[in-house]
Amino acid sequence: MLRARVVGSSAILVGLLLVASLEHVHADPAEVLVVSAKLVEIPSKPPPDDLYDYAYVMRYEVVGGPLDKSTILVAHYKPLQPRSKIKDKMKASVGGKLRSFVQGDVHKLKLSAELKKIWKGPLIDEFSATDRKSTRYWCLEADPT
Repeated sequence: MLRARVVGSSAILVGLLLVASLEHVHADPAEVLVVSAKLVEIPSKPPPDDLYDYAYVMRYEVVGGPLDKSTILVAHYKPLQPRSKIKDKMKASVGGKLRSFVQGDVHKLKLSAELKKIWKGPLIDEFSATDRKSTRYWCLEADPT
């Protein structure tokens, strides 16, 4: 009888862990914004990817789409890697054909305002000292224009 409870509890625990790990990965398609935006500021050099998994916030000026002519802050997962090379746990939440982030380039971005639901890890946000109120968008997909 005790063995059945342990096995049952283990199965429930494994199921809950799977649900919890998948919960942060997907964005609601109805809440995805698609914009064209010029990368205007990469505040400093991102840390090497082999240190830890992180997201890095950059500043954009929107040049087309729902937020046209506004300045937005966008978090990118492991920005030193080409988007198509992301193959780890965040593969479902990071995509696109962009190979590198270069200040001044224009990107087509798919964004979610649900950064905290999608990404639970370290966030390097050098804008937080001067701007705590602006929404930080999670970049689901980044493509060159």
